[in-house]
Amino acid sequence: MPAFRANLLLSLILAFLSGYIDTAVFVHMGGLFVAHVTGNFVLLGATVAGLESVGHGSSTVLQLISFPLFFLSAALAGGVSGRLSKDSQTLLLLFLSALLITGIGAACLSPSIPDTIASMGLVVAMAWLNAAHRLDSRLGAPFTVMTGNVTGIALELAYTLKIGKREETPNTTKPNASPKFRMLYLVLSFAVGCALGALSQRAYGLETMLLPGFVLVLGLLSITLRRP
Repeated sequence: MPAFRANLLLSLILAFLSGYIDTAVFVHMGGLFVAHVTGNFVLLGATVAGLESVGHGSSTVLQLISFPLFFLSAALAGGVSGRLSKDSQTLLLLFLSALLITGIGAACLSPSIPDTIASMGLVVAMAWLNAAHRLDSRLGAPFTVMTGNVTGIALELAYTLKIGKREETPNTTKPNASPKFRMLYLVLSFAVGCALGALSQRAYGLETMLLPGFVLVLGLLSITLRRP
């Protein structure tokens, strides 16, 4: 599936979506990561040290729940999709994530949907996206956490400026420019998502999940329609 493997647009969408959702939920819920769930351990540590989280009073409970929920959701994704071909596996997880994110945004249009339920649903969706990435290397560099990408950009800069030496082995191939630029584009897309997620949730709440959900659906449709 060449078009799928090399599709920069999908990578940018996934990075934007991850930054958007994680930031929007974090701000709205007063301290809860749904994509970078291990960050909740840092927040729990701060709580243990006596720092109170702002916003929803149930943030600490949700932080505790988010990790096992994420873990089980990722395991379920691997178990269910493992019977499929690589292409079908990846597309299934991405489409299910997109539908769940969009559905949560639509459900939040009604005030009767608790924010706690919506945020836990987003933990599940992000677990599926992370599972898709781990199961299919064609999705490229990580898109939910940018630490590795920023490190890669810094190292490439050092190599370019000749202040660092790239370790070469007999199997090392000559690097080309596209991977480093791809990482830079991902970081920028993630940053834009973070900013827009924070601003949009302030105005509209979690119903803003409609935007990243629709964007991912459209991105996936553009890929599947172009597949040979």
